[in-house]
Amino acid sequence: MSDDQSLTNIYSKMVSNDEIQRNTSQEILVSELEELKKKLENKKGLNESAGGRVMSKFGFMKPLEKPQGIYIHGGVGIGKSMLMDFFFNQLNLQGKRRVHFHEFMKVLHRLIKGAREKNKRDPIKSVASDYIKNIQVLCLDEMQITDVADAMIVGRVFEEFFSKRLTLVTTSNRHPRDLYKNGLNRKLFLPFIDIMVSNLKIEKLSAPVDYRKTKISGKKKYFLSTSVEDTNQFNELISQFKLEKSQGIKIQINSREFVIERFQSGVGLLTFNEICSIPMSSSDYLEIISHLRLLFLDKIPNLSNGGDESAKRFINLIDNIYDKKVELLCRAAVVPENLYIFGKNKFEFQRTVSRLFEMQSLNWPVKGTNC
Repeated sequence: MSDDQSLTNIYSKMVSNDEIQRNTSQEILVSELEELKKKLENKKGLNESAGGRVMSKFGFMKPLEKPQGIYIHGGVGIGKSMLMDFFFNQLNLQGKRRVHFHEFMKVLHRLIKGAREKNKRDPIKSVASDYIKNIQVLCLDEMQITDVADAMIVGRVFEEFFSKRLTLVTTSNRHPRDLYKNGLNRKLFLPFIDIMVSNLKIEKLSAPVDYRKTKISGKKKYFLSTSVEDTNQFNELISQFKLEKSQGIKIQINSREFVIERFQSGVGLLTFNEICSIPMSSSDYLEIISHLRLLFLDKIPNLSNGGDESAKRFINLIDNIYDKKVELLCRAAVVPENLYIFGKNKFEFQRTVSRLFEMQSLNWPVKGTNC
């Protein structure tokens, strides 16, 4: 790779192009990721030339040391996912995988269920080992543990990952010590936290402003239901796709069916209640979003008054829309930062607000950043 394509230079070009603001914390992390990239690519060369072994100072061959992975944590909209994606896309390695944590957990649950049906002796260990069979580097975006079942599975899976010398790069809004905070039976999860801390370099990313808000271009994608002008513009955009004359689409989600009545050629129209007022998991949203390239989401209410469950579903929905680079146009009762001012999911909702801002950018969605 030429110096022009280094992570440092890519970052500098984004600053020069006014895509982001220069940030010392980001620059330090870019240097750390650059160093990890060099170690992994050097290890690849040694693996090919010397069978994965190097000469020790005593004159005998010893296995290569595993490059230490990185756990990137910090507030919303400060560039965690952006920098991890730079690292992933520039890493010259075949055995790499990048996946959102929601999708990662969906796959694990499906594989573990299958392993149990086959009466595997240790289904979780077996699945974890098979998952990384041809992977040296795993990039996981937006790690968050909110479910006791996920907490127990993740602990076992990552223990196996690290024993197999996998290098992990992951992002999260929380420090490892704060994962699954106040969760049910959290004491059973604590050994996993110790494993994470001992196997990963913990890097905090900070920024004075949400870097994504600097990218807003003025192309309107977020409309207010209190504005007659906004409502007319929103309805006019919908009319261009003639969705009222469409036959809709039926999406099979496990044993039930989800219907988007106004759907045509990857474009759908849904109200907030249709998709966020009924029980839905993140994997359910992932399945729905896989059928869409553009979503009109209408009648998003103010969620601050008793909307905790709906807010949680909305967080998961936006996470999946964002990760799959689906274009979103929506109409809401209030501006993004006022959608959910207080409630038990307020911390996680900050990420949603940040992403709603970024998705108003003229160049959203940016294609080719997910792998």
